[in-house]
Amino acid sequence: MMRSWRVIPALVLTVPVLVATPAVADRPDLRVSVVQDGLSHPWDLAFLPDGRMLVTERDSRRLSLATPGGPRRTVLTAPRHMWAAGETGLMSVEVAADFARSRGIITCHGYRRGGVQDVRVVRWRLSSAGTSASYVRTLVSGLPSTSGRHGGCALAKGPRNQLYIGTGDAATGRNPQRLTSGGGKVLRVDATTGRPVASNPFIRSSNRMKQRVFTYGHRNVQGLARRSDGTMWSVEQGSYRDDEVNRLAKKANYGWNPVPRKATDPAYNEGAGSPMTDHRLPGAQRGARWRSGSSTVAASAGAFVTGRSWGDWRGALAVSALKDTSLRLLRFSKGGSLRGTWKPAALDGRYGRLRGAVAGPDGALYVTTSNGTNDKILRVTAGG
Repeated sequence: MMRSWRVIPALVLTVPVLVATPAVADRPDLRVSVVQDGLSHPWDLAFLPDGRMLVTERDSRRLSLATPGGPRRTVLTAPRHMWAAGETGLMSVEVAADFARSRGIITCHGYRRGGVQDVRVVRWRLSSAGTSASYVRTLVSGLPSTSGRHGGCALAKGPRNQLYIGTGDAATGRNPQRLTSGGGKVLRVDATTGRPVASNPFIRSSNRMKQRVFTYGHRNVQGLARRSDGTMWSVEQGSYRDDEVNRLAKKANYGWNPVPRKATDPAYNEGAGSPMTDHRLPGAQRGARWRSGSSTVAASAGAFVTGRSWGDWRGALAVSALKDTSLRLLRFSKGGSLRGTWKPAALDGRYGRLRGAVAGPDGALYVTTSNGTNDKILRVTAGG
C-alpha cells in the first residue's frame, strides 16, 4: 500500500530569540553646575578629608584651596625654580594618605635651576590654617623634560601608602622603552620617602629610576584612576590617533616606541609607522581597553564614578577630552572588557576643553575646563 504525504507548513514560534549582545544601560539625567570660575588652565583637583579641594593651575604655577561653591584661597604661587612651558607646569596634586597626621600633599611639576631641567614629584605640608604650603622633600626628580611637550604627570594613591606616577615621554623616542628613563612610564613609590616599592618588578636593578618602574611603553600618561577592585587604570594621549585607556599590570609593556624605522624618519617618529601599541617589539605588549580610533580626542583625565545615583553607570570610568570638548563614560566588565560607552550631551561641547576629572567624596564628578580664560570647575551629579 502506497502512503501519501502532504507538506505541513513550518510552525512559527512566537518565543523571542535571545541574541548575545550587551544590555543597554539606562542613562541617568546629568546636572552640571559651576562651583568655581576665574581660573586659568586648572590641571587637577584633590579633596581633603573635610571636603575642601586643592586646585592646581598649570601655567601660573598656583595651588589653591577652595570650598565647592564657596571661597578660594591661594596657598602656593610660583615657588622658586618651579618651571612652566608648553604642556608642563604645575600639574597633578594628591592628598597624602596620612594627611590627618602629616598635613601632607603631593604635587608634580616642572623644575629648572641652572643647567638642571626636569619634572619632579614633591611633598609639601599644608599649614593648619590652610593658608600656605611649605616644602618637605622631593620624592622623585629626574623625570625627563625638553621643550615642555609631553611633560604631563599624573598622581594616584595606591594601597599601603603607595603612590603611582604617570609620566610623558618628553617627545624623546627612546624614553618609553628605556627602563632607566622615567619618561613614558608609570612609576610606583612610597608616598612619604619616594623610595621604590619593594614588590616593583625591577627592584633588583642597580639603577634607581628602573627600580621605580611599574609599567612602561607609554606615550603621555595624563590620568590615573584606581578602580574599586584595586586595579589601576591610565588615560593616555595618542599621536594623531588612538588615545588609550589601559588597565595597568605590573611589568607590562604598552608598546609605544616612536624611534626611526629608516634613515629618513624623524628622530621622534610618531607617524603611521609607530602605532600606540607596537606588537613588533620583543615580548608581549598589552593592548588598550579602549581606543579613540582614527582621530585623537586628546583624552586628558579619568575617574571612576561612585554613588547609587549613577545607576547602571555606577563604577564607569569618566574620561575628559580637550580637543573633543566632551566627556565619555566607559563601562567595563569585572575582567576589564569594554561593555558600553556614553557621551553625555550635557558635557558635549558646552564648556569647551575639559581637562581634569575627579570623583568627589559626595558622589559627584568634578571636571575642570582648560580654555585659558575664565576656566571653571564643574560639579556633575546624576539622578532621575
